Amino acid sequence: MQPPNSTLSRRQLLQASAGLPLVLSVPGVAQPAQATAANAAHAATPAQSKPDYALNIKRETIAPLGVPTEATLINGTLPGTEIRYREGDLFRVLVNNRLQSPTSVHWHGMIVPNYMDGVPGVTQMPIASGDAVLFEYKLRQTGTYWYHSHYGFQEQTGLSGPLIIEARDESESYDHDVVVAMSDWLNQPPEGIIPQIRGQWPATAAVKPPPGKYTFPGDKVFNVDINYPGYLINGKSNNSPWSLKVRRGDRVRLRLINSSTATFFRVALDGHELRLIAADGQDVEPLTLNNLVVGAAERYDVVITVKQSGSFTLHAAALGTNQQVVGVIHTADAAPKTNMKSPEFKGTSGGMADYAALRSPHPTTLPEGPLKEFKIDLGGQMMKYLWSMGGEYYPEPFAPDGKATPLSIRYGDRVRIRLTNSTMMYHPMHLHGHFFRLLSKAGTVDDATAPLKDTVAVGPKQEVVIEFTADNPGNWFFHCHNLYHLAAGMARVVRYEV
Repeated sequence: MQPPNSTLSRRQLLQASAGLPLVLSVPGVAQPAQATAANAAHAATPAQSKPDYALNIKRETIAPLGVPTEATLINGTLPGTEIRYREGDLFRVLVNNRLQSPTSVHWHGMIVPNYMDGVPGVTQMPIASGDAVLFEYKLRQTGTYWYHSHYGFQEQTGLSGPLIIEARDESESYDHDVVVAMSDWLNQPPEGIIPQIRGQWPATAAVKPPPGKYTFPGDKVFNVDINYPGYLINGKSNNSPWSLKVRRGDRVRLRLINSSTATFFRVALDGHELRLIAADGQDVEPLTLNNLVVGAAERYDVVITVKQSGSFTLHAAALGTNQQVVGVIHTADAAPKTNMKSPEFKGTSGGMADYAALRSPHPTTLPEGPLKEFKIDLGGQMMKYLWSMGGEYYPEPFAPDGKATPLSIRYGDRVRIRLTNSTMMYHPMHLHGHFFRLLSKAGTVDDATAPLKDTVAVGPKQEVVIEFTADNPGNWFFHCHNLYHLAAGMARVVRYEV
């Protein structure tokens, strides 16, 4: 693809490829009659679309936890550039790969043409070093989403960012619309984590998690693979917390994005209730909560009303650990001050802590069609650190000999998938290219307003049922969004038969 700022325009390249005289337009210099005629003859050639955003991907050294670490950044920031559009807009984003290695970008939760989904080997080739790709498609949805690399472990080293589609007619009013992107961070190359877990390399503290005091509501233990040295909110650690200045009485929409590679967060704001209004970009019947749990790759939108002047700490506790990352929301007449005490999380919990409480504000029942049902066990060989779906391993870097059979469906099918977790860990399962109904009692009238999601966390020894209409042909990745479980085989492809 020709970069937009290169010397030759797209029209000039077309002229040259057609054997026509190449005409360069020099400001202040009259063009020959022959050149003018050639220009007129090809004036109808469509012009190259101008991107709204350019994502320049480069390697840089940063130290969010105080330790200089190699990172993969977008436009030099962590997280990457916030992409924001309005409902019905045309999405036009240019990705420039300035790395020495290939890369890719997946638009998480977006309904896109299959060839723009950004999964190397499934929907497209990776973007080679020095190459650029323009992604362009009509936006068909609203809500809170994010983007990230699907190449190697680049997501863990910083290649991700928020993607917001504003509705033209919002059901809620607010004074501030703010992204809160939570993430985990390593002070070492992530490629070494699985060999350390497997005992093939000398282990570091990052793979010896101590017993954690922060648990999932109702659980005594939340098992984790990695003892991360720290966590971030909008790229900032507890050493220099993220903060937001507001006024007393303001209504603030917080778009909570769990952009971590493995960590689940339990979130609360001191002195305030959270009004939950959306899950994975889709509206839900509002719920008033004390705190909520956000699984890896999930998004929840909450609205808070600033009750009084002061400084209020936003807590994001990393489940299965003794750590939290904090931010601060404060009024203009109060200095930002963090409360580092361990949150107690009293009161009503929501988000993935209580999926059954999530209801869509409108019916989500599927149109008639042939029922295609799959029963998939989430399992593996824990001692070997191999993770499977339906007893099969997808060929990933740490499951190179895997052979995973595609899940075959046809256009118009009503696809129902029963996920049963036979392991002792949570698996945040993400389906590309579709929203699915999250069922509490599969096939019953009670599920007429089942919520629509694109990611669901399946707990140990738990069964979760999802269903969707097969209406977006192509090959779509379906995988665990714990990056290390994916890298060790936990994925399948949903393939439309042609």
